[in-house]
This record gives sequence, C-alpha cells and structure tokens, in this order.
Amino acid sequence: MSDSVRRVERSTGGQVLSAERVPYDGRDVNRVKVVDSSGRVKIYMDDPQQRDRGRDRDEPTRRDDD
Repeated sequence: MSDSVRRVERSTGGQVLSAERVPYDGRDVNRVKVVDSSGRVKIYMDDPQQRDRGRDRDEPTRRDDD
C-alpha cells in the first residue's frame, strides 16, 4: 500500500487524502484519493499484482467519475 501512495504522490504532485485496498475484477487493488493543486479530488487505482507480473507501470490508472 505504501508503494502505491508514494507512486501516486510522485506522479500527480497532489496530496493523498486516503488509501484503501478494495476488491476489483476478482482481485484486490489499491484505491488512492488525491486532491490536486486546483482542489479537485481524483481517484487512482493501483494494481500491485500487475507490477508483480512484470507489467510495471510508472503511473497508476485514474478512474474518471465524469
């Protein structure tokens, strides 16, 4: 979980509000909520299992709520 938080902080430059492990598509992923410099809250999904399989991504996936 701490790796996911650091990764999101580095990639967004925002402040992390919360982080939690949630079930998604049959596996557990880390959901990280971030507030950006304009005050907008964004949610990023980071799947540690994908990194373990050699598919390392520098940026976690952002889930658009729009």
